[in-house]
Amino acid sequence: MSKPAVKLASLAFEIAADGAVPGEAHLLPVGPFRAADGRPEDCEAWLLDATIAASVIQRLRDRKNDTLIDYEHQSLRAEWNGQPVIAAGWFHDMQWRDGKGLYAVGVDWTKTAKQRITDKEYRYISAVFWYYSGTGEVLDVVSVALTNTPAIDGLDDLGEEGMAALNKRFSLPDPNPEHTDMATPQEELAALRVTHANTETALASLTAERNTLKTQLAALTAEHDAVVGELAALTKQINDDKAAAEVQKKTDLITAALTDGRLAPALKPWAEKQTIAALTEYFETTGPLPITQRQAGDGHTTGTAALTAEQKAIADKMGVTEEEYLAAQKKHAR
Repeated sequence: MSKPAVKLASLAFEIAADGAVPGEAHLLPVGPFRAADGRPEDCEAWLLDATIAASVIQRLRDRKNDTLIDYEHQSLRAEWNGQPVIAAGWFHDMQWRDGKGLYAVGVDWTKTAKQRITDKEYRYISAVFWYYSGTGEVLDVVSVALTNTPAIDGLDDLGEEGMAALNKRFSLPDPNPEHTDMATPQEELAALRVTHANTETALASLTAERNTLKTQLAALTAEHDAVVGELAALTKQINDDKAAAEVQKKTDLITAALTDGRLAPALKPWAEKQTIAALTEYFETTGPLPITQRQAGDGHTTGTAALTAEQKAIADKMGVTEEEYLAAQKKHAR
């Protein structure tokens, strides 16, 4: 990208119409502004406002030395005409005044300069300033002089070397557009090729990274599926083992009840349909059948026409009638 071209321009204000010697000098007006002779030609107008002026003022304050006011801008010409630079005055500060513009303040005039102003030998104060040609924005005040020729003759004839020397002296961007950092078409093309190559390299790297991530994702997906399968198999095994354990527990409960007489053999099919909890509760509250006790004690069979209170309670828990209970007793007593 190119830097804005920086150029020189000059403007002058009458310093003292009544021959008085002021301690300040009007250097530049509020922008946008143009000179009476039609300048500038490379932009719509010169621009100067409070914000721009603040930068110009700060640039002057940052300089260690006072700013010189000479005669006829000899300080700009001395290198080429060999004439001495004679001071008319010095200042080290400027002020922005709304509605008026930029002023040099605290001007310390020489005795000779005061006399010449009083005698009206010099009527104008002229400021030469850098500005950006594209926008007209004032950049810096580089020379201030007493003059009687507001349009500085020869200012545009300093030539390439003279402009470069001024640029070096005031540490500004090169004022000659030919010496800016604008890239040539060949340089721009080369830069674009480098950018393109870098983009392709970055794209290839990102593509490789994407492919690696895809491979890793596929591996993780397969591992996840394997873990899910193992979990399902383990869950099934646990459930199968639990079911088998419950079947075995129920079988053990029924076998124990058949053995100790708490369950008549005829009621085994009924017991197999009950839950473990129901069987446990039933067997915990049921004692051996009386008929079974008698058979085990004396070897005789018997039958009764009616149930005892205990037998009736057992029949009720089993959900059978008294006749069904007695029939089952007789059948197994034979």
